[in-house]
Amino acid sequence: MHIDAHCHIYPDEYFEILEKEGPRYGVKLTTNAEGERIVDIKGMMHPPIEPFTNVDLRLETMDKMNLDMNILSFSSNPGCYWADDGLADELCKAANDAYADIIEKHPTKFHGLASLPAQNAGLSVKELERSVNKLGLKGGFLSTNVNGRYLDDESFYPIYEAAAGMNVPIIVHPANPAGAAQMKEYHLFNLVGFPTESANSIGRLIFSGIFDRLPNLTFIFLHGGGTTPYLVGRFAHGWKVRPECKKISRAPIEYLRSNFYLDMLVFHPPVVRFLVDVMGGDRVVLGTDLPYDMTDTEAVETLRGAGLSQEEYENVSHKNIQRLLNL
Repeated sequence: MHIDAHCHIYPDEYFEILEKEGPRYGVKLTTNAEGERIVDIKGMMHPPIEPFTNVDLRLETMDKMNLDMNILSFSSNPGCYWADDGLADELCKAANDAYADIIEKHPTKFHGLASLPAQNAGLSVKELERSVNKLGLKGGFLSTNVNGRYLDDESFYPIYEAAAGMNVPIIVHPANPAGAAQMKEYHLFNLVGFPTESANSIGRLIFSGIFDRLPNLTFIFLHGGGTTPYLVGRFAHGWKVRPECKKISRAPIEYLRSNFYLDMLVFHPPVVRFLVDVMGGDRVVLGTDLPYDMTDTEAVETLRGAGLSQEEYENVSHKNIQRLLNL
């Protein structure tokens, strides 16, 4: 069995609200020369939205890729952080209601994680509780930063307290990487910027001490946790010698292995093997990034080529995410 923990759907209900309300924020739903609907996010073009809204097309794609289930979530864009608090809440409610409807119609194929209006922690807590307790969603979604405010900011702590209290994870997608202006060429804002952004966010969370305060708070970080697996030694050395890093009571890698799951979207079997060695076989999950052009359409083959034991393979392919989300 193969369960994709990193894949995206933006329901039609979300785009209906965006089309009506988005233009006053500089976010527009338009049509390109090929007749495809796209989103202009203040001058940044999102890919055509059909693969993000068409559930039948997604089921066909899943079958071609040998995926048995998708865990649906937002991506960093178009998201809702461009909106005011009230509109962001409306967009998230519409998306989460639509997720619940998709899951009800296809219970063996989909589960989902709730979109949150994270620019307002109070609204986010209410929506996370509603989504988990009433809609049956399995956790929440955040970006690595919310309009430049990083996840170690104490304004997010009510969200973390709610998630930890309900024992549900938060999935995190990179957004707006620092230095993006210097990485415009060659798609490097994504190829280099996103992995660096994820490591920055993970490092901030670990060294902030939040996990000593909330020991069962759990995050799922995408794109293999970015560059984090290659920085564990550097994190450990910083913890030993730098006063700024001594707020925490345990070695950084212990938090990484107890409070984080990473997906295996690294595109290279030997790196998947390394990722499992660093994290442990019970802390890595299958992820593809459907339906972006950065999807690993051969993710199952990538996993099969990683030289994992049968137990490790089954954990990464489906058992870890099943246990985490109580599927």
